[in-house]
Amino acid sequence: MTRANECIVGIVRAGEAFVALANRALSGYQLSPAARQALAVLDGAGEPLSPTGIARRLIVTTASVTSLLDTLERRGLVERRPDPADRRRLLVAITPPAQAMVRQYVPEVVALQGAVMSGIGEEDRQQLIAVLTRIREAIAAASP
Repeated sequence: MTRANECIVGIVRAGEAFVALANRALSGYQLSPAARQALAVLDGAGEPLSPTGIARRLIVTTASVTSLLDTLERRGLVERRPDPADRRRLLVAITPPAQAMVRQYVPEVVALQGAVMSGIGEEDRQQLIAVLTRIREAIAAASP
């Protein structure tokens, strides 16, 4: 394995390991990672969003979001409402019980992030951010 491959594999594995850690820590909420992210997006937006807007923020297809929203709506965590500006469109609003849930699990994720990064000094964090930024830029430049 080349050093370049080793770097990419290390980045991917670190990300996967953190996601697995967060999934274990948040399993009591009985939400999929996608559901947690969608609810956090809605809560963070501070206003109802269109399904397309949610999909864009999650970087997934609208079809994927539709199924996810169906599940969240059945559980009473979101509501679909007509868009007052255009009755042909729907907006998705987070419900108060879902807001309470998000406001409980987001700090848990932040605490996990802090715990994971506690052994990494500020200078190393800044270097890591810079390197990851350059990698994202290289990926963007290499994209067809």
